Amino acid sequence: MGNAIRVLLVDDDSAIADLTATYLERASDRIETVVETSPTDALAHVTEGAVDCVVSDYEMPEMDGLTFLDEVRETAPSLPFILFTGKGSEEIASEAISAGVTDYLQKETGTDQYAVLANRVGNAVAQYRAEREAEEADEQIRRIFERITDAFFALDDEWRFRYVNERAADFFDCDPDDVLGEDIRDAFSVGLGDEFRDAYREALETQEPVTIEAESVFRPGTWLEVRIYPAEDGLSVYFRNVTERRQAQLELRDTKQKIEALHDVAARAVACETEQAIYDLAIETAEEILAFDLCTVDAHDDGVLVTKTVSKVVSTDGYYEETPVEAEGNLAARAYREGESSLVGDLRETDVVPAESEYRSALSVPIGDFAVFQAVSKEPNGFDEDDRELAELLAAHISEALTRVRTETELRAERDRFAALFENVPNSVVRYEIDGVDAICKSVNPAFEDVFGWPEDLIIGDEVDDYILPADQHHQGESLNERVKRGDRIEGEEVNRRTRDGCRDFLLHTAPAGNGEAEAFAIYVDITEQKERERQLARQNERLEEFASVVSHDLRNPLNVALGRFDFLAEECESEHLAPIGRSLDRMDSLVEDLLTLARQGQVVDATDPVSLSSVAEAAWETVDTKDAGLRLTEDVVVEADDARFRELLENVFRNAVEHGTTGSPPSDSDSAERTARVEVGPLDDRDGFYVADDGPGVPEDLRDRVFDHGFTTEDEGTGFGLAIVESIADAHGWTVEIADEDRPNSTGTRFEFSRVSVHEDESAQR
Repeated sequence: MGNAIRVLLVDDDSAIADLTATYLERASDRIETVVETSPTDALAHVTEGAVDCVVSDYEMPEMDGLTFLDEVRETAPSLPFILFTGKGSEEIASEAISAGVTDYLQKETGTDQYAVLANRVGNAVAQYRAEREAEEADEQIRRIFERITDAFFALDDEWRFRYVNERAADFFDCDPDDVLGEDIRDAFSVGLGDEFRDAYREALETQEPVTIEAESVFRPGTWLEVRIYPAEDGLSVYFRNVTERRQAQLELRDTKQKIEALHDVAARAVACETEQAIYDLAIETAEEILAFDLCTVDAHDDGVLVTKTVSKVVSTDGYYEETPVEAEGNLAARAYREGESSLVGDLRETDVVPAESEYRSALSVPIGDFAVFQAVSKEPNGFDEDDRELAELLAAHISEALTRVRTETELRAERDRFAALFENVPNSVVRYEIDGVDAICKSVNPAFEDVFGWPEDLIIGDEVDDYILPADQHHQGESLNERVKRGDRIEGEEVNRRTRDGCRDFLLHTAPAGNGEAEAFAIYVDITEQKERERQLARQNERLEEFASVVSHDLRNPLNVALGRFDFLAEECESEHLAPIGRSLDRMDSLVEDLLTLARQGQVVDATDPVSLSSVAEAAWETVDTKDAGLRLTEDVVVEADDARFRELLENVFRNAVEHGTTGSPPSDSDSAERTARVEVGPLDDRDGFYVADDGPGVPEDLRDRVFDHGFTTEDEGTGFGLAIVESIADAHGWTVEIADEDRPNSTGTRFEFSRVSVHEDESAQR
């Protein structure tokens, strides 16, 4: 039974839990299961230490699996915990791993999963037990090492030496045999020390272990940690030299005090209103807290480092007044360029040229992008790593203070610009103060008066929302005011407001006014015409959908009936009239299909993605009967488009080029029947867009204005919708399509050019 694995199964579905238990015990004769449907009841087993592993479901009504994991970890931090859940997702798996589950397994159909689970349980428990055994072994080894490495001696109840190990004898500078049987008080009457004597006496009298840390009288300057273990017949004494630890503790205490003092400096820096005051504070701190004798701060100004302040005891003749940032052989410039601190123990062993030849060591620390702090010493190795870390902490506080001062300066400048632009900005602006959830008007600009129709002297001091907010949107207004009060900046939020001309749509922007935390500017940008255009486009899409539905249902259904009846008729009789009827029905079918395509592809594109022109062109080429034609791709570019509709556009252009030679006219008798057409696709050179060109006969001048017309075709069998669909898809993307002039150098065939409609062209079209 020592190898048995006790598994606690936790699942609110008892049937699933029992099934899992059954299969686990079948999968391994070492596994013993305990089933609980309540996580709370299951915790009792964990508390009692009666289980080796927990297998838990995730989604349970009382608490989920990760919450149950937290409860288990409170009692058994390293107990194996496997999340076995049917609610699987990358998000849950990531969260489970972050929470510290031992393993994560998603429930599946079939019984193979239980063998996997049993294997995971076995591995987890084996690792858990191995780690515990290793910890116990480590603890035992640690105790042995403590006894072996410490100096040790034993006294009887008369304080006489019974045993002295070599380390203790070395410390006492004696031979162990020489002191055996001698009273420690007589052997070291001067060197024993009152603290140690009192500790021995206390241990003997109380029969309780005593540990002290004190300076050795026998060896002044050496600190000892002494552990005294009493017995009825004497004492066992272990001691070790802790002088270095003691010194480290003192240094750590000193460093801690310096760190606390540096944090106080950060609070003092808040009161500084100028950058120069902050630089002066940095030098003062380096002198008083870090005990640096010679230091300076050089600030970056237009490509050079300029000395802003130096130690009071140092003559400025010993420093460069200006240093180019790109200067070689200069520690301050190098630290600023690289953004990293440097610690030089001996300047004479480097390629650095100090400002004073007497300087031997230097510490350089960048202060963000603002400046460089530098301390120098006339002694080699005048600074250590602790000095570097403390100087970096000081630099971090100074950088934060400089950021605040510059931010406040920029903010004041921004507020001044707001004030200057307030009167002349073409958009409506109101300055207001938040009182609770109300926006109290402080001032408005002329554009606000003109758009909303309320003069400034009438609404100042009143709640501005009462004048411009529609009656059913007061809750929205209060919500916006609460966000501004919290310090949020509203950027381009669509709102509806009452104006002189009725309700209109605006983009709302807010910015702090600078006269108080609760004061702000609200800027209203009128987008009513844009929103109306969007609504018109939406209605257009709806009409196109309705049209497509009518074509699909009202025309397609009777056409399908006619095609079916025609097939029956063709089987039952022979007539010279059947072939023309069949061709007419096929043409009607093609017309209906193209009408549907035209209606759907003409809808406005709501969302686009960056797509590869070459990739889409190759995909479109594969779906077109290209006969013996070839495709050439000159250069790939990224096009913002709806992938599926873009592909439909290229398919129609390719089909037109290959099958109809662009114009739809058949080749003349003089053309070779073996001629192979070539279609070329690439980006435009002079503007944003792309082209599709072929080497066919081209488009006659008198047909150029008609090739994109709905239903235009030069063939009896054509529907005339191919290029119309191309133009509709291009228009839906906001592109223009045109046939390039034939006077291009070395030009043959036809070249369709697609480019985005410019804002100017779009506005002109609207006018």
